[in-house]
Amino acid sequence: MYEAGEIKTFNPNKEISREIILEVLIRHRDAFKQARTGELVGIPVEKISDNQRKLNQVRALNLIIAAQREMITLSRPTVSFRSHHTWKQKFKKDEDQELNPFHDKTGATVIYDCDYKKLINWNSFLRSCEDAIELADQTPSLDDDFMRTKTDSEGEEQNILTSNFKDMLDDLESSYEQIYLLMLTNKIVSAGIEEDEELTYKEQENEAISRIKEA
Repeated sequence: MYEAGEIKTFNPNKEISREIILEVLIRHRDAFKQARTGELVGIPVEKISDNQRKLNQVRALNLIIAAQREMITLSRPTVSFRSHHTWKQKFKKDEDQELNPFHDKTGATVIYDCDYKKLINWNSFLRSCEDAIELADQTPSLDDDFMRTKTDSEGEEQNILTSNFKDMLDDLESSYEQIYLLMLTNKIVSAGIEEDEELTYKEQENEAISRIKEA
């Protein structure tokens, strides 16, 4: 029996898949901890100044984005295959497939509403987050910054996190939940939930989300 929150993979080369996926998920966990607290793995928190912690928090955004994009990269072949197979099962006749295409005419954009389309959309979202961080670094405007520096009454500079940082961190928490849910529903990973025939698919999905939030 698997404990709640345990990760197991369903790929043929199970041990390699487990090692790769776990490594990415652990990096994502550590990056999120860094974003929330400013702590770095292996460095005692008392040795990190308050200003450095704030800087670490902002830097963690890129680490989170990178980990989530790796989750998508690992998932794309399986999710693409399963979504395409479902589409073919639903539209078996050539004329039905022509009326309900999987891709657009160029083959570059997924039209059919499926998990693969959702995964690609989340990848686009993560690219937009990367662009926002890069823009904040390049522009002189303070409005798009994720951290500001102000001088206190004693003349010391203090790093202050902005609402942009907090909003992006919230968005990245939501994107992780949805990407991980796609990995769950496509059997790339398992949260260790025992299959219960009495549970509906929606109930299993809600249970998966609940366990992800509690992990």
